[in-house]
Amino acid sequence: MQIQNDFLLKNTLWYKIGGVAKYFITCSSKEDISEAFEFIHKNSIEKIFVVGLGTNLVFTDEYFDGAVIQLVNNRHSGEEELRLQNLIGLEKSQSDPGYGQDDEGIKITDDGIVEVFAGLVLDDLIQLSFENNLTGLEWAGGLPGTVGGAVRGNAGAYGGEIKGSLISAEVLDYSGDKPIFKTLTNEQMQFAYRNSFVKQNKKMVVVSAKFGFKKTDDLGLKEAREVYNKNTQNRKDKHPLEYPNTGSVFINPREKEQVEKILVVYPDLREMVETKWYGKVAIASLIDRWGMKGYRIGDAQISKKHALFIVNLGNAKSKDVLQIINDVKKKFFNTFGFELEIEVEIVK
Repeated sequence: MQIQNDFLLKNTLWYKIGGVAKYFITCSSKEDISEAFEFIHKNSIEKIFVVGLGTNLVFTDEYFDGAVIQLVNNRHSGEEELRLQNLIGLEKSQSDPGYGQDDEGIKITDDGIVEVFAGLVLDDLIQLSFENNLTGLEWAGGLPGTVGGAVRGNAGAYGGEIKGSLISAEVLDYSGDKPIFKTLTNEQMQFAYRNSFVKQNKKMVVVSAKFGFKKTDDLGLKEAREVYNKNTQNRKDKHPLEYPNTGSVFINPREKEQVEKILVVYPDLREMVETKWYGKVAIASLIDRWGMKGYRIGDAQISKKHALFIVNLGNAKSKDVLQIINDVKKKFFNTFGFELEIEVEIVK
């Protein structure tokens, strides 16, 4: 465990946005987490937030008068290695010995069950599964973030979701007088679209996760790698990975009543909803239609490459990002008469 005082969050968070935290605590094990909460209790710290890489978070530039805890995997030499490896899907170095059952925070059984520490990068979990002839998370190729963050937010892409492979998660509940470790089953996690029981309970953090993978032969592994590589390449081709971003900022409306309200205004979208968008409305298409693709405030900009992303062109401030979000939401409400939901989490 490492504790740093008055730490500038934008120096480590994925979006490169965020103010100063009174305490920044780095944890790479369950024991570290226990020690961190002992420190928090001893110093009567009330404001706490736990992050991985922060890939789906917008921290404001205001002073965070409390403790930010970051869960990391201690195999990596630095944040930039993590960023590159996940941002553009770089292949692992030939000198990397890979993962095995003896690595700290990793347990693998003969029947394809893998348990890992929450700070492990999701992409590394996928590589770990491949190294052991296991499949199940290949759909997440190129998806940035840690295991803990992925479980907390039920990360998903290309038809797959974390809930499809998770058996259980060990969590720390610090809502009471004394923090308590407990295990939640897949059902108890109450997964929903980019949501979970843990995410809804602000004083709960994923510590480790247990996944069930499928044992496969060489052909099955080859096919899984092809899916992984295809999805990774698709992200590089279609997403603005050259700039810090938080992934999709807005949630595509999927409720039938909401979709119909949109189609009343734009009936020409019905064919796309029924044939290409799987019953949803692609918000990116609306942003483009409104001429807001490329809309910029300061160094925050709706990506010209993919309108669901708000990128940091270099020195964006949280207020700039939040203003863009509010401007899109206002246009949406004035057009359709109901609120547009956001997928990104805002931390004040």
